Amino acid sequence: MHATESRHGHDILNLIADASTPFTINTLHTYVEQHWGTNVRFHTCKLNDLSLDALVTFLLSRNKITVDGDNLHTNQDKICHH
Repeated sequence: MHATESRHGHDILNLIADASTPFTINTLHTYVEQHWGTNVRFHTCKLNDLSLDALVTFLLSRNKITVDGDNLHTNQDKICHH
């Protein structure tokens, strides 16, 4: 049995913040699958075992990321730094 990799949601926030070209939901999915695999799961300070879509929904609901047209952006004022 293979353990499923779990990455912190901050990895996605940092990825979006540091991108020279803004990510869309589709390009974010492509990046995650290519770099971390199709079975990667995510966790946050409050939640565990999230899919990428569930993580994005959570981050949007907390205003940690926003969508402008199709482009994702981080809201630096809402990101905890620990």
